[in-house]
Amino acid sequence: MNTITNFRDLGGIKNRDGQVIAAKKLLRSGELSHVSLQDQKELLENYHLGKIVDLRSTQEIEKRPDEEFKNANYVHIDIFKNVEGQGTGLDDFKEIESPEVARNYMHETYRTMAVNPSAQRGFRKMIESALSIDSDKSFLFHCFAGKDRTGVSAALLLEILRVPRETIYKDYLATNAMRVQENDEVIAQLIKNGTDSKTVDALKIALTVEPSFLDTFYQMVNEEFDGIKNYLSDELGVTSSMQKDLRSLYLANNK
Repeated sequence: MNTITNFRDLGGIKNRDGQVIAAKKLLRSGELSHVSLQDQKELLENYHLGKIVDLRSTQEIEKRPDEEFKNANYVHIDIFKNVEGQGTGLDDFKEIESPEVARNYMHETYRTMAVNPSAQRGFRKMIESALSIDSDKSFLFHCFAGKDRTGVSAALLLEILRVPRETIYKDYLATNAMRVQENDEVIAQLIKNGTDSKTVDALKIALTVEPSFLDTFYQMVNEEFDGIKNYLSDELGVTSSMQKDLRSLYLANNK
């Protein structure tokens, strides 16, 4: 996809039981605000796009709305709704003043995504949306950069699909290779606009992912909820039946 940043198909990932995620079913990306007609056609005709979940804030969407996709259902879920002073949109990142503050900010953001009731409700709605698609359609979820809100969403879905934690981290960190051009363009524009060097260095951190960020999410889940299994069932309310249905929908039948 030439006009969708950080796009990837999670199909082909193998779980702990030897099953693989079906191709062209579970998709993640950055925002869909400047998608070419060619890429729109590719998503609709080749990937059979059925549903888009947009995890951004209302303010982000007002500035850079997604392109409309014919016959694809659009769902808005603001992960940081009712969360004061936090977010992972570009405007939020531009307010960070130093690399040290940037790293602390990202860790606090991942703590918030784990324990904040509003964020938890958002992740539950995302999982419910992933369940409510036709079996011959694909499900795409995204935020601004496709790395934090999307990264945790992917981790939760892959946990339900019984994907090894090592593989979850590998997919999470793939963002850094897939956002090089876009991040360079953002940084170049800031420098051109006269942004000070500390803010630029801070943004370089905020626009990437680090293993320790996702570590923080899992650490909070372990400390506060006694592990991902309890977190999914007790905090997010994703029942064993829902998890079984998700595996039936997205895992290929082959071993």
